[in-house]
Amino acid sequence: MKAASSSLFGGFVLATAVSGAILLALTLWNTVQLQILAHRPAPSLVQLSDGQSVQVRAAGHYAREPEVIRRFVAEALGMLFTWRRYIPAAGPGQADSEDPGIVLSNRAWVPTSVFQAGFCLSEDLRTELLRQLAELSARTLSGKSGQVLFSATFIGRPQPVAGQEHTWSLSVVGSQVVFSPERPEGVPIPFNKQVTVRAVEPPVVPGELPQTPLEKAVARVRGSGLEIVSLRSLAAPEISPEISPEISKEQSR
Repeated sequence: MKAASSSLFGGFVLATAVSGAILLALTLWNTVQLQILAHRPAPSLVQLSDGQSVQVRAAGHYAREPEVIRRFVAEALGMLFTWRRYIPAAGPGQADSEDPGIVLSNRAWVPTSVFQAGFCLSEDLRTELLRQLAELSARTLSGKSGQVLFSATFIGRPQPVAGQEHTWSLSVVGSQVVFSPERPEGVPIPFNKQVTVRAVEPPVVPGELPQTPLEKAVARVRGSGLEIVSLRSLAAPEISPEISPEISKEQSR
């Protein structure tokens, strides 16, 4: 009995010692790996699904690079202020189709592309601005072949707005060119605005559920994690002394 108890106790001690040695080895290995990981430089490239590689770096959750803001503003204004009554053909050899558009609650018609682009606006701005754009496009478009193209000649560098976190303001100088059967060369209308944008949560796109065209449009226009909260017309004195030197700097680079 004593011999058996002694043998069991010895086996237990041996098993405990072996387990302790294994745990110690695992702990040491984990410590070494953590040290290697801590001193390893962070990845600077990620590969997108289309095979394109882009540089990355750590940034705050609501931090936005100036070029990201400028590109967002350029694309948003281009979609909001480009108007046509037809949908361009999807490929060569195909005919353009009539745009059914969207009829708003005030019975005004707005192009489908403009309605979709409206989701780049804050909710307190979107409804009223869409109604104004519907009225402007109805007065400006001439016939089914008429169209209005937005063209930006200058987009300023975003400046932080005092007292508002993750909010920037920038100047945009450009024009809307109105094309009609009577004036096929186009008639430019000056477009000078002060645009204020802020960082928001980008939409989370469900990977498995099918999306409607509207859901895809919302994900596309809000994918930068930004929205426009204000559009203000620039007066002539604001354009000449402040923006003209910036245009000269941009052109000299």
